[in-house]
Amino acid sequence: MKATRLLGIIFNKATDNFPVSSSLTDILVSLTEALRANSKETKFKLYLVQAIGEIMIFIAGRTSDNSLVPGFTYQLIGRCLKDGDDTALNHAACKIIENLLLVADKQADKLATSDIALALWNIVSTVGNNEHIRASALAALCHMGLSYLDVVQSVFDKVTIKGDIFQSTSSKVLQYNITLLAILAKRTKNRTMFIQDILPKMNVLYENTNVLIRAKAYTLTYVLLSTYNESLYTLSDTKLFQAIERDVRRTSIDPDENDLLHEALNRLTTLFSSHLNRILDELLSSTEQTRKTSSAKDTFKKWLPSFRLISTIIGNHCIRSRVVTLMSIKKLFKLFSNIKLIAELNNELTKGPSSLTEIISYVSQTLDAFVRARDLLSLFSEILLSDLLPLCSQLLVSSNVDEFSLFSLCILNELLNELKLIDCVLPIHIQNDIKQELYQTFLPIICDKHILREEPISILSLRFIQTLWTLIDHTSSSFSILSQSNLISNLFNLIIQNKDKSTGTFVQGIVSCLTTLSEKREILQTMIEQGLVSIQLQLIQDQLTFTTNDRIMTNILLELLSLLDRDLTYVLDIVKRALQVKKTGTGDSDLPSIAEKILQVHKPLVTLVGPMINLLSNEDPSISKIALHNLSLLTQLIGSEGKAILSKNHCHILSSTLRTTDTTKQKLLLRALKRLISGDKRSLDVARSNSNNELTQTLQQLKKSAATEADAGLISHIDDLLHLLL
Repeated sequence: MKATRLLGIIFNKATDNFPVSSSLTDILVSLTEALRANSKETKFKLYLVQAIGEIMIFIAGRTSDNSLVPGFTYQLIGRCLKDGDDTALNHAACKIIENLLLVADKQADKLATSDIALALWNIVSTVGNNEHIRASALAALCHMGLSYLDVVQSVFDKVTIKGDIFQSTSSKVLQYNITLLAILAKRTKNRTMFIQDILPKMNVLYENTNVLIRAKAYTLTYVLLSTYNESLYTLSDTKLFQAIERDVRRTSIDPDENDLLHEALNRLTTLFSSHLNRILDELLSSTEQTRKTSSAKDTFKKWLPSFRLISTIIGNHCIRSRVVTLMSIKKLFKLFSNIKLIAELNNELTKGPSSLTEIISYVSQTLDAFVRARDLLSLFSEILLSDLLPLCSQLLVSSNVDEFSLFSLCILNELLNELKLIDCVLPIHIQNDIKQELYQTFLPIICDKHILREEPISILSLRFIQTLWTLIDHTSSSFSILSQSNLISNLFNLIIQNKDKSTGTFVQGIVSCLTTLSEKREILQTMIEQGLVSIQLQLIQDQLTFTTNDRIMTNILLELLSLLDRDLTYVLDIVKRALQVKKTGTGDSDLPSIAEKILQVHKPLVTLVGPMINLLSNEDPSISKIALHNLSLLTQLIGSEGKAILSKNHCHILSSTLRTTDTTKQKLLLRALKRLISGDKRSLDVARSNSNNELTQTLQQLKKSAATEADAGLISHIDDLLHLLL
C-alpha cells in the first residue's frame, strides 16, 4: 500500500527528464490487475487509482501516443465513477478524467463517452453536500464539453437541467455549473431548456456577491444572446440590467477579478448594441408595412416585447451610454414617427387598454429617458433640431391621439429643464436655435389649442409657456408672437370656467403663469385691457374665503398678491409720469388721460383694502410682507373711494402690526392708515372709538420709542395721525 502511494507521488513530481517507455505500460497493467484483485480493500483501491491516474497524466503530458495505456485501465476508471458506495474513489476518478482532458485531449479519447459523461452527471446529482466531488465531476464535464460537445450533449438530451442548478452554496460548483451551461448554450437544440427553465432563474447569479460568478454569469448571458436572439426579451424581465448598472460602477479589490468582470461586461454590452440595431431595423421594416388591417392587433402584440426592451435599454444609464449610437437614435425617431401614423390609423385601439396603448407608453418612456439622459444630449445634440423637435411638432399638430400630445409636452418640458440649467450640456448655438424653434413653432400652437384641453395636457402647456418665457430674449418679435396668440384671453377664460376649483393646482398654474408673464410691461398692459382687474378681484376674494393653511392655497394666494403688486406698481408708475407731464408740460400729452382711464379701471380694487389689512397678521411672513406693500399701493392710488373700510378688528390688526414690525414698514403702514381715515369720516370715527383707544395708545408708545431713537420722520407720521385722532 505504501509502495503504491509512493509510486503515485513519484510520477506526480516527475520532471520532463523522466523517460516515457513501454515499461510504463507494464506498471499500469500491474496496478490495474491489483485494483481488480483488491476490490474490497477501500483504502488500497484509492491509492491504486491515484497512482494509475498520476501515471496516465504523466504519459498524456509527454506523448500523444495513447497506446501506452491499456484499454482495460480506461474501463476500470469508468467503473470507479459508478461505485456509488465509495465517494473517495468517485472523487479520484473524476480528478483523473478532469486532468486528462485538461492536459491532452488525445489521451482522453477513450474516456470521452456518453457513458462516462452520464456517470459524471449522476455524481453531480447524487452526492448531495459533497461540494468537492461535485466540483470535480462538473470540471470534468466542462473539459469534455469543450472538446467533445456531442458526447456531453447526448447526455443532456436524456436528462433535464432545472433552474435550481444555481442554488449551490459552493462558489466553485456554481462557477462550473455556469461554465457547463455556457458550453451547452452553443447548441440551438437546447433552446426550450434555456428559455423556459434557465433564463428566468438567473437573477440569483446577477446578485451573487462573488465577482467571478457574476463575470461568468455575464459570459453565459453573452453566449445565450449570441445563440438565441429571442432570449433578450426574457432577460429584460430579470435583474440583468440593474446588475450591469451596478457592476459598471463597481471596482473589485482584486485587479484580475476586476479585469475579468469588465471584460465580460464590455463583451455583453457590445452585443447589446448589435441587438438593438437589429431590433430597430426589424421594427422599422415591420411598422412601415403595417396599415389598418384585421390582423393589426396581433402585430402590435408581437411588437410589444421589442418596445419594452428598447425602453429598458435607453432608460438604463450605464447600458445606453455603451450601446446607443447616432444611427440608432435616428432609427428610434423614425420608428416613433411610424407608430404615430399607425396609431392614427387605428385610433379606436387607443381609447382603452390594448397592446397599442402599451407601445405608446413605452415610446413615451423611451423619449423621456432620452431627453433626461444628459450624456446622450451632449453626444447627439444636433439631432434635437433635426429629428426630435420635428417629431414633437408632428405629435402636437396633426395627432388625434391624446397620449401623443401628452408625452410630446412632457418631452418639451424636460428639454426646457435642461436649458434652464447653468451647466446645460448643449452647445450655446444649439440652445439658442432650440429656444427660437420652440417659441416660433410650438408656442402659438400650445397657447391657442393645447392650453384649452383637459388636464394634464393643459397643466403641461402652462408649464411650457411659463418656463419658455423665462428663457427667451424679450424682443419686439417675441412680444408680437405672444400678442398675436389668444393666450391671455384663454387664461382668463380658464379661470372663469374653473371658478369652482379656484384652490386647485390648475388654477395655481394659471396664476403662476400670469405672474411670470406680467414681468414685462407690454404683456401686463394687454392683461389689464383684457380684464385683469376683475380676474384678480374674483380670485383673491375666493382664496380669502378659505381659512385652511393648505400649502397649495397659500402658494396661490402668494402668486395672486405678487400679480396684484406688479399690476399696482405698473399703474403707479403711469400715474407718476402723468403727474410729471402735468407739472412740466412736457412729454406725452396723452399720458394724463391714459392714467385717468387706468385708475378708473382699477377702482373696484378698493374692496381689497380691508382684506390686505387682515393679511398683515398672516403667519406666513411672505404673505404679510407683500400684503403691506399692496395696502400701501392701493391707498396711494385709490384711497378709500368714499367707502367705510376700517373696522374695529382692522384697528386691532393695525395696532398689533405697528408694535411688532420694523421702522420702514411702520412708516408704510402709517401713511396708508392716514390716507384711509382722512378720506372717509366713518373710518375716522371707527379709529377714534377703537376699544380702549388701542390704536391711539399704540401710536403714542411708538412716538416715545421714535423720540428715543431720534427718528424725526417716524415722529412726523405719528403726529399727523394723532392730530386726526385726538
